[in-house]
Amino acid sequence: MKRIESIFFGLFCLLLATACHETKAPEPEPAPEIIIEEPEDTLSVLEHIEERGVIRAATNKRHINYRLLNGRPAGFQFELLDDFCDALDLDLSLSVNDSLLECYQMLKDGEIDIFAGEIDTLLIDSSLCYRMIEPPVEQDRVFAWITLPADNDTSFISVIDLWMGDYKSSDLKKCYSKYFNGKKIRNDSSFKAMSYICQYDNLIKAEAKKMDWDWRLLASIIYQESHFQLDLESDMGAYGLMQLMPVNMDKYGIDYDSSVEEQLEAGGKLLLHLDHDLPESISDSLERQKFVLASYNAGLGHVLESRIAAEKHGKNPNLWTDNVEFFCPRQTFYFVKEVSKRYSHYKALIE
Repeated sequence: MKRIESIFFGLFCLLLATACHETKAPEPEPAPEIIIEEPEDTLSVLEHIEERGVIRAATNKRHINYRLLNGRPAGFQFELLDDFCDALDLDLSLSVNDSLLECYQMLKDGEIDIFAGEIDTLLIDSSLCYRMIEPPVEQDRVFAWITLPADNDTSFISVIDLWMGDYKSSDLKKCYSKYFNGKKIRNDSSFKAMSYICQYDNLIKAEAKKMDWDWRLLASIIYQESHFQLDLESDMGAYGLMQLMPVNMDKYGIDYDSSVEEQLEAGGKLLLHLDHDLPESISDSLERQKFVLASYNAGLGHVLESRIAAEKHGKNPNLWTDNVEFFCPRQTFYFVKEVSKRYSHYKALIE
């Protein structure tokens, strides 16, 4: 009996010792550090701008350099920059800022590619490089283009120099004489800065509010269609501010005696109708806006056919830019481009 008790006691002690012994799991080996190397940026400054497709610029002196004139962007520096961008087949994004220090900082922060405006040569930031545009406004004050130099990369500065070398002959003199009389700013009333787009601003704003649209986009469409001429009639029969075809005039209940408000309301209904009928798969708001513009110009059927053609050629049918735009009528391509470009200027100049 004692022997059996001894055996049980031994087993109990063995189990107790086993239970009290902590077995530590082996610690996992640290995972090897994965280093992802950033691809080396081999593009030049000019190639980066070309890839973006837009030159971002700032200017000062709104009444001289950038303003609206009869519904279209104008100004000394605007015309120079616009011609420069056209020569490079690039778009222009231009803003106004009268603080040179802020403009210098925008260059250094990479927010703009160039400042083009009036400067005091005594206040030039030595870390920047500039190209003077003759003649000077007054002593120590000149019009210049200022860029941020890059290490061993003169691609953008070189193309500016090349363009200016060709432009400075007769084109610059014509542009300068347009805005200046001798060394003074012209006093013509037509060259005063405008704080409005056209005489129908309030009516356009009212219609755009009903549509839940930006009124400046609606104004850009109207300028493209009629240059704000109320009774304009095209050879094809399109009529009025928004150049509606007779079939759409009948559809929306207007005629040649309709008021400005009635014309705008009919055009607004057509734009909303086109937006409603476009496929929901066009989900990007900016791209959809361009499809609406294209449909207004060419008709919804032609735009839907262009989407089918784009898809057959491996393009994205839901993107206008660099995709469907290549398969639409040439006139429509330029309509969308011009309306969108003018809209960007309206946004920069008009609240």
